[in-house]
Amino acid sequence: MTRKRSVVTRKRSVVDSPVYLVLMGIYGLWTAASSGSPVYLRVLGGVFGTFCVVALAVDFIKERRRKRAAADL
Repeated sequence: MTRKRSVVTRKRSVVDSPVYLVLMGIYGLWTAASSGSPVYLRVLGGVFGTFCVVALAVDFIKERRRKRAAADL
């Protein structure tokens, strides 16, 4: 008997993926670079895009450390 994953579980797995962070970072930086956006949106987009890039870098470093620790065992 197989269990189907709930909709919430599927959505959470998509949101937690690095691809989602990349897309949201691109969206934020694109908004920041767009001259047609109001100033407050450009600032918030730049902050959001920077946050996504930093979160992705931290995730990448954690994954490397986890793999290195597993290889040492």
